[in-house]
Amino acid sequence: MRKPWDYEEPTCAEVGVEIFFNRDKDESLPGISQTSMYTEAKKICETCPHKVECSEWGIYNETHGVWGGLTPNERSKLRKRLNIVVASRENIIL
Repeated sequence: MRKPWDYEEPTCAEVGVEIFFNRDKDESLPGISQTSMYTEAKKICETCPHKVECSEWGIYNETHGVWGGLTPNERSKLRKRLNIVVASRENIIL
């Protein structure tokens, strides 16, 4: 499985990563809810040619942020349904 940082010209690289990783409520941006940030991130993922492999990476490796259009909660539900355990950081080969 390729790592997202190895993808050729991912759409997210054009906009930066802040929108894909919601801040804590104490750090939220004025006038922007966490839900609307996820909505915007998901719109960006919809246009990316790497959406499927990025979502797969997220399901198996990530607990924070939007990956391939899936929020942390959506990935968590998929993991439970598919009986997937997130890889620990020690097991990921960079």
